[in-house]
Amino acid sequence: MRHLAPPRTPAALLLCCSLLLAAAAAVLGLAPTARAEDALGTLTFPVASGMTADNPTFPRVTTDGPCPAENAQQVSLVLAKPGGGTVTLGKTTVGAPFDQGPFGADIPAGKSLESLLRSWIPSGSLDGTYDVRLMCRDAANIGGTYFPAKIQVTGDSWTVQAAAATTTALTAAPATAPAGTEVVLKASVTPPAAAGKVTFLDGTTELGSADVASGAAELRTKTLAEGAHTLTARFVPADSGAYAESVSTAVTHTVTEAGSSPSPDPGDTGSPTPETPADLDVTDADGKALEVNPTLTAGQKVLITARGYTKGAKVKVALADSAAAFPDATADAEGTVSAYAFTVPADIEDGSYTLTLAEPGTGGHSVEFLFAIGDAPGPDPGPSDTAGADDGGASGPSAGGSSTGGSGGGPDTATGPLASTGTSALALGTAALALCGLGTALVLHTRRKGLLRF
Repeated sequence: MRHLAPPRTPAALLLCCSLLLAAAAAVLGLAPTARAEDALGTLTFPVASGMTADNPTFPRVTTDGPCPAENAQQVSLVLAKPGGGTVTLGKTTVGAPFDQGPFGADIPAGKSLESLLRSWIPSGSLDGTYDVRLMCRDAANIGGTYFPAKIQVTGDSWTVQAAAATTTALTAAPATAPAGTEVVLKASVTPPAAAGKVTFLDGTTELGSADVASGAAELRTKTLAEGAHTLTARFVPADSGAYAESVSTAVTHTVTEAGSSPSPDPGDTGSPTPETPADLDVTDADGKALEVNPTLTAGQKVLITARGYTKGAKVKVALADSAAAFPDATADAEGTVSAYAFTVPADIEDGSYTLTLAEPGTGGHSVEFLFAIGDAPGPDPGPSDTAGADDGGASGPSAGGSSTGGSGGGPDTATGPLASTGTSALALGTAALALCGLGTALVLHTRRKGLLRF
């Protein structure tokens, strides 16, 4: 006689389910998280200030571009919570669809800015900087793209917070090369804290783009055709409410007939050590040239010569991660700041630092002096010249090989998307193992009680 296997009991099923949850957790932990929201452009108001009790707070808003066609049936003006999520100031469908060029929208009364802020700050001061967004939605009120702006609340009033100016500088090496030779385009964005993308252009033709990390972005390409090229780099901020766009001064690059000799890279010393920018010379107080990315001491005086500025330009001097103020410099008739006296702040801590000498204004020239204090290693001068794709691939900070990339660094220093994915997978896997343990304990308990036999 054949004996049929006893049916699975609820406890046994629980054990199986916990094992399935463990497997699912591992899969989910390794899956990348999609970004649900993206900034489209910028949002402007007809007035620069107002009262937090006004309703509507912003009667009319204007964008610098359209909503996506699939999310253009209504727009909602919202306030972004510091901890995540949004609350609505007002919304409208009048004028829909909003998918044609820049548009203006009248926002009807909904809730005042003050009442929304009090919904998550019940008492105390409301002073602070807040994100206002015009969300693009479909008829079902679904959609994640938006136009951002920032406001500053002080007491019972608000003012628009203007986006901080940025400057972008571009270099192309070599300046002249035969067809098919790899050309390295490097963009430097100031201030370094400005996050976003740099798009590299040949005239009006887009060559590619790269993410900005620590004020640097890079692109390598072999696709430039024979002839003269006018190259520029355009910085587009990730948060257009915080930082403004900027475009570099044009750089000329010449592609010669295949087989001819490329021009030498003026910054290439043949050494694997970091290079000093061609437009920068630094000496000690006695005029002795310093090594690349030197180690300095608190209170030490150095003399900086920087070139490439507009004739007679005022040059702002700033030290990243420092509250110290420094006098402006002035470029001479040749566009050179000569022997600028920089004294390292007496209260500076050990670490790596970047001193920036920047000409204000869109496209203004900028030169960076990198140095270290104490036993800290010198600042990273940027991505390796040997990394990147062969044909038009973005490399540098955004494409691996840097400390912020997915594959850069060792196992103890990994950061970026892959590192965060691994952390999530570990957390989910741990939770799933806990469920496995719970299922096993329940099975053992019911067997001891005589409630389960298998």
